[in-house]
Amino acid sequence: MATRVRRRLPGAERRARILAAATEVFAERGYADASMGEIASRAGVVASVIYDHFGSKRELAVELLERHGEAIVGETITSLEPGPPRKLFRTSIELFFEFVERDPFIWRFLFRDPPADPEIAAVHRRIHDRATEGIAALVRLSAPEGTEIPGIPRDRAALMVAKACQGTTQELAKWWYENRAVPREQVVEVAWRVLWDGAEVMIREG
Repeated sequence: MATRVRRRLPGAERRARILAAATEVFAERGYADASMGEIASRAGVVASVIYDHFGSKRELAVELLERHGEAIVGETITSLEPGPPRKLFRTSIELFFEFVERDPFIWRFLFRDPPADPEIAAVHRRIHDRATEGIAALVRLSAPEGTEIPGIPRDRAALMVAKACQGTTQELAKWWYENRAVPREQVVEVAWRVLWDGAEVMIREG
């Protein structure tokens, strides 16, 4: 009788499985309640294998934050080409909710309340700050010179508009995460109407 030989996964594939499993577990449990044992089980490896790739749970969480944070900011904000303000904002909103629908675990992991661990909290804050600056840059790019909210410096207004955009999209995405039967198009339309009506105070078609 032939003996079945278990194929040993290449290192890169093991690492990818660990990262995918860890994203799911952190998204569902939060950092504090996530265990390396559950991550290993979902990845199909023994727990000791995780430590061949990551020195600690903190190191694993930090890598995931940096990796996924860069992906969502790049895909939904910084990769956009300059264009008419209305189209630019609509496209950014659509891309954000497409990302949320495609990768709900990644989104939930990124936007859970940051853990008490100061190192992870600092990374979490940097990612959100990069997103804020990216949105503010879109606002400044789209807003003609001289278009401003009376009494508020242009750069400050752009930053404030960016924070308002983040708050709206993140809260709506949290609601959608718990109500996934709602079509993405409806979520996008509501976000668009709320954000454009507000942002149009500063950003108007030239």
